[in-house]
Amino acid sequence: MTDKHGGRFAVYFPFVHSLDSLIPPDLFKEHPEYFPLIQGERKSGYVQRCLSNPEVLRLAKSRVRQWIQEHPEANIISVSQNDTGNWCQCEQCKALDDGEGSPAASLLRFVNAVAQDIEGDYPNVRLDTLAYQYTRKPPKTLRPRQNVIIRLCSIECCFAHPLATCTAEENRRFRDDILVWQPVAPLLYIWDYTPNFANYQQPFPNFDALQPNVRFFVQHGVKGLFEQGNYSPGGAGEMEPLRAYLLAKLLWNPEADVRQLTDEFLDAYYGKAAANLRAYLELLHRQVRDGKTHAHIYDNPKAAYLNPDFLAAALKVLDEAEPKAENDTVRARVQVARLPVWYVQLAANQIQGEARAELLKRFLETARKAGISHISEGQTLDDWAKQQGR
Repeated sequence: MTDKHGGRFAVYFPFVHSLDSLIPPDLFKEHPEYFPLIQGERKSGYVQRCLSNPEVLRLAKSRVRQWIQEHPEANIISVSQNDTGNWCQCEQCKALDDGEGSPAASLLRFVNAVAQDIEGDYPNVRLDTLAYQYTRKPPKTLRPRQNVIIRLCSIECCFAHPLATCTAEENRRFRDDILVWQPVAPLLYIWDYTPNFANYQQPFPNFDALQPNVRFFVQHGVKGLFEQGNYSPGGAGEMEPLRAYLLAKLLWNPEADVRQLTDEFLDAYYGKAAANLRAYLELLHRQVRDGKTHAHIYDNPKAAYLNPDFLAAALKVLDEAEPKAENDTVRARVQVARLPVWYVQLAANQIQGEARAELLKRFLETARKAGISHISEGQTLDDWAKQQGR
């Protein structure tokens, strides 16, 4: 976001998962004690660090000060766990974590110590750390310092239904965690998730929950909300433009009229084909409105809500949409909107033989024309195509 867009509220450095940058992996050879003790052995690779080691803390303080000096534009510095489990279970780390009832304890004590070191010299800088996966449960007594952001992550949750009311056990646990963090973390941020990261093109029925979830975060004292979408270079995931538009509007005004905004976008983006896109969205969300069928960000193409009846009906309304497009630009948008149905048919092996080969050809031609670069968070479109024999 440049100045012409209104500028940015905050500049992060580095963005997240910063332990490898704080304590580089190549230090393991000479200092294995900097790294986690797991099942009696110090472990290298993509792991956490021994956060009770005083030298690790000293190095982290020095590196954070270096980052602040090198990046004076940054007002939030990430001191956050790597994107893995593999945390330290040495005697000192384990004693603290066990006593506080959560592995978040050793992380928070470490982050607090770094935050205390810089707060006098850099009163406008905040340290950002994650309450993520194994650290999501707050410690019993340890509290973040006033210059520490706790960023609670909703990665395990069901996104088909509002966080506040969904019956899924993972959502109940998230509600429990945010209720405990709210009174003790004055800078409570959220890292939220919006597409299916394992299958960017797969239909993801989360539109009904977008506004209720933003409201839920506001009601629970959240000060910053990050909605992570399809960040691949090519973008163009399933209904990505509409999802981004609605979230931008909701972050500006959580009480916005979502139905009106949806109609506004569909009419402007799909023109005379807008009614068909509304029908597609209705068909998709009807699959989960019983409250019993849940949706997660790593669901596979055989998820219950992607049943044959839905796919057949969705394909029909999207096929009917293309002839309604009034120009090539709108026609291309409708074609991209149809890719998710084709993707499920291909990825779930619902079509075989020559029909499959022809559908795969059409899918790849449309995707490449649209500039789509990735089929998932970890796989390019070209690599996926090779797996499919193309």
